[in-house]
Amino acid sequence: MSCFVSYNTLRRKGKYFVELKGKNVLILGLARSGIAAAMELANLGTTVTASDIKPRKEFKDMSFLESIGVHLVFGGHPLTLLNQCDLIVLSPGVPDDLEILKEAKKRNIPIISELELGYWFAKAPIIAVTGTNGKTTTTTLIGEILKNGEKNIILAGNIGIPLIREVEKAEDKDYLVVEVSSFQLENIMHFRPKISVILNITKDHLNRHKTFEKYIEAKARILENQIEGDYTVLNYDDPIVRTFAKKAKPKVLFFSRKEELERGAYVKNGVIVIRDNGKIYPVLKAEELGIKGSHNLENALAAACVAWITRINLNNMAETMKDFRGVEHRLEFVANIDGIKFINDSKATNPDAAQKAIEALEEPIVLIAGGYDKKSDYSDFIKTFKGKVKKLILIGDTASIIEDTAIKHGFFDIEKANSLQDAVKSAYNAAAAGDVVLLSPACASWDMFESFEERGRIFKETVHSLKR
Repeated sequence: MSCFVSYNTLRRKGKYFVELKGKNVLILGLARSGIAAAMELANLGTTVTASDIKPRKEFKDMSFLESIGVHLVFGGHPLTLLNQCDLIVLSPGVPDDLEILKEAKKRNIPIISELELGYWFAKAPIIAVTGTNGKTTTTTLIGEILKNGEKNIILAGNIGIPLIREVEKAEDKDYLVVEVSSFQLENIMHFRPKISVILNITKDHLNRHKTFEKYIEAKARILENQIEGDYTVLNYDDPIVRTFAKKAKPKVLFFSRKEELERGAYVKNGVIVIRDNGKIYPVLKAEELGIKGSHNLENALAAACVAWITRINLNNMAETMKDFRGVEHRLEFVANIDGIKFINDSKATNPDAAQKAIEALEEPIVLIAGGYDKKSDYSDFIKTFKGKVKKLILIGDTASIIEDTAIKHGFFDIEKANSLQDAVKSAYNAAAAGDVVLLSPACASWDMFESFEERGRIFKETVHSLKR
């Protein structure tokens, strides 16, 4: 297709708009990334149509898009949208098995993610972080370390900031630190990070990918276009991730919290160290990390590898890791009421993430869980309850599924609530001084909330109302 004929030449020249100007681009999905893509493309002189399955009344005012020439279609994706269509940009939340996408493939219309589109405009090298869990924490920590190491950085991607909206802010000497999801990686073409990071891979999003193998394939695409001069940072302790090193073209740097490595970041006698060229460089004691839990130790080790590759001073690295307290909605302390701690872990949108939260806490737990059904298996999640979770309060579509799994594994102290607010109140009544009320849903939020952020905010508002 003419839209991509001289793509590589254009990247070297930095004249991406030459190929897109005057083209007809269809954007499917009007969430944050879809809106950002529509605005950028319209400003380039592209003819933009944006379509969403939801009716217009479910959106806030969209007239700002129409004012810059974007044609909006709501309530479905009619096949007539493909007439004279040169390119489709797919928002991450839009399923890739829609009839319109099947037809587009038959017509050889390119389909890309907003991540790919953003990459076309990126002048700065990209550090891309993926994995089932820990992406946002690691992406943010890498950004903080680089900033404190006097690097100019821009955070973007699945962290909640569309890449296409941020790329123009970063110059050649800067870094784009980007969180990327399997949904975004499914539809890349040329996306090539200078440094890729794969934290872990456990079963998730099987409602979207259908099989675990397809999910693994989507994650592995982060390596697809990297070359020998690039780097990839891989979790040595994850057997799936470790195998990626065999076929990886970029230089590989491992991290491990269990093994001593020939090259990479690991823990030796309680100290985070980096080993390179036969020398060992101490960074800081693992107990000094500002973020707690074994999963966060892995996140910190991954960040240390990236910092090493980008030549950050070890003292700056250590200081940032001591000061960093994590991100909102991830094991976030909310309040202490009558000796009961309330912790917001709304970002735990799969069982593995919630399991890690439970393992990270030492106090007895009253757990609030449940939400949108992603066809997950909750057995291992329930098995972590033993001796830690004293009561389980369930909300959302998966309440009965999780309840059945819990009973099957011998856990019976279960209550269902009609809303998150009711769940918080029930948890407060069930908890005693010294306990933790933990919101760690093990599920996505889309059955009751627009996002995990909204779920976390409502949890925090409800907790603070208890104080009043």
